[in-house]
Amino acid sequence: MSVLDTIANHLFIGAAYAQGEVAHVEHIEEDTHSAVELVLAAALLVLLVILALKARKAILGVLDKRTDRIREDLAEAERLRSEAEAYLAKAQARQREAAAEAAAIIERAKHDAVRLRDKAAVDIEAAMKRREVMALERIAQAEAQAVAEVRSTAVNVAVAAARTLVGGQLAADPAKGSALLDAAIEDLGGKLH
Repeated sequence: MSVLDTIANHLFIGAAYAQGEVAHVEHIEEDTHSAVELVLAAALLVLLVILALKARKAILGVLDKRTDRIREDLAEAERLRSEAEAYLAKAQARQREAAAEAAAIIERAKHDAVRLRDKAAVDIEAAMKRREVMALERIAQAEAQAVAEVRSTAVNVAVAAARTLVGGQLAADPAKGSALLDAAIEDLGGKLH
C-alpha cells in the first residue's frame, strides 16, 4: 500500500472512532480500500497512458529515423545502381566500338592484302616483260654479233680466196693480173661511195 492509502485509512479510522461506531468503521474501511484501489487503478491507467504516449513518441521517432535511414540507403543504392548501369553502358559501347574498329582493321587488312597481291602480280608481270625484252635484246645482239662474225669470217675467207686466186692468176699471167687489178680499183671507188 502507498503512503496515500495509509493516510486515507488513518483518517477514516480516526473519524470512525471519533463517532464511536466501530462496526461502521470496518465497513467504511472496506469501502475505503475499494475506493483507494479504484483510485490507484485509475492512476495506474493514467500513468500507463502517459507512458504509452511518451513511449509511442520515442518509438515513432526511432522508427522514423530508421525509416529515413532506410530511405537514404535505398536512394544511395538506386544512385549506385544507376551509376553501375551507366558504367556498364559505357563499357558495352566501348566494346562495340573496339569490335567495330577490329572489324574495320581486318577488312582494311584484307583489302590491303588483295591490293598488294594484285600489285605483286602486276610487278611480276612487268618484271617478266622487262626480262623478256632484255632476253630478246641479248638474243638480237648475239644474233647481230654472230652475223657480224659470220660476215667478217666470210669477208676474210673471200679475201683469202681472192688473194689466192688473184695471186695465182698474177703469177700465171702478169698482164691479165694487172688488168684485173685496175678493174678492181675502179670498182672499189664505186663501192666506197
